[in-house]
Amino acid sequence: MKSVIGQVPQRVRERVLDPISERISEITRERVLGVVGEHIDCHINCHKYVDDLKKRVGDLKRKRSDKEAELRVVDLSEKMVREEVKEWLEGARKAIDMSDIEEEVKNVSYLSRGSLGRHVRQKIQEVREIYDRGNFTEGLVMERPPTIGIPLPTENMMGKVDVKEKIWGYLRGSEGMIGVCGIGGIGKTTIMKHIHNELLNEANGFEKVIWVTVSHPLNVVRLQGDIARKMNKGLREDADELERASRLMGIMKTVKYALILDDVRDKFNLTRVGIPEPTIENGCKIVITSRSVDVCNYLRCQIVKVPPLPEQESLNLFLDKVGLDVLEIPHLEEILKPMVDGCAGLPLAIVATAGRMRGVNDICVWRNALLELRQ
Repeated sequence: MKSVIGQVPQRVRERVLDPISERISEITRERVLGVVGEHIDCHINCHKYVDDLKKRVGDLKRKRSDKEAELRVVDLSEKMVREEVKEWLEGARKAIDMSDIEEEVKNVSYLSRGSLGRHVRQKIQEVREIYDRGNFTEGLVMERPPTIGIPLPTENMMGKVDVKEKIWGYLRGSEGMIGVCGIGGIGKTTIMKHIHNELLNEANGFEKVIWVTVSHPLNVVRLQGDIARKMNKGLREDADELERASRLMGIMKTVKYALILDDVRDKFNLTRVGIPEPTIENGCKIVITSRSVDVCNYLRCQIVKVPPLPEQESLNLFLDKVGLDVLEIPHLEEILKPMVDGCAGLPLAIVATAGRMRGVNDICVWRNALLELRQ
């Protein structure tokens, strides 16, 4: 390199290369002094930085606690926490954790204090930035986006196609109240879960599709709250039944709804709960499932009766749940038909019985199960 520079004319070296060389030396010297100075500062002020960090972490901890307290009083059935707030709370939680710093402070040697001081200073900057980001001028929460409803888990619907079509016919017609009636375990809930999920299709024109399982005995306050929650609204817990009914009525009148009330066993008045009467004008629909024809008649429902499964469909459902390999068990055929008949065409009973017998290959166990079923 020197031989190359030596070949450069004297005038060029003096005017160009020498000033560049001096400037490089000056920059290098400044950088070295800067690094050394920073290290000395971090070494001398290490414990001061640790105290500063503890104060800032305390401030951040209080700010995070305040935000969490604000969120606790928000009705999250109507609002949702903003994503940036969730990220900030998580970032603050991590920044508040000083276990690594405290461990370093405990074990730091004299020679390592400079490195620790640098680490603490970086942590101070991190905590300061997180603290400053926690102002949220637009608020902590936002309105939940409107949704028609949430799909429900369903099981295979054996038969019942004609029943389902009949219900759909009334839903498309002028009837506002529909009662799906039949004994327990007949499949009313299964049919209506399928219809509920199909109603979520926007083409059906409903702004809200609501599914509520009704308690027995009927608890009006609980029913009011369940319906309101499904509409992403809240009712005051300290309000009486009448106030809550008035509030719910006001909420439900703003939307075209399809309300499915499952397993209604007690007679009740829609107005008492706060449910607007479905009419041709508002286009709303209410479907109840019930074991009681009297309940359906009291609510002036158009009744759809759910019959038991026919014999062959009952057998098909049983074999589907128990497994076809049972047909290889000797002498089972003489037990299989009466066992299925004993379930009386009730899908729930058929599925439960088949589930108990699945994997059982001992014909004696099958015979005992049939005796128990008959008893």
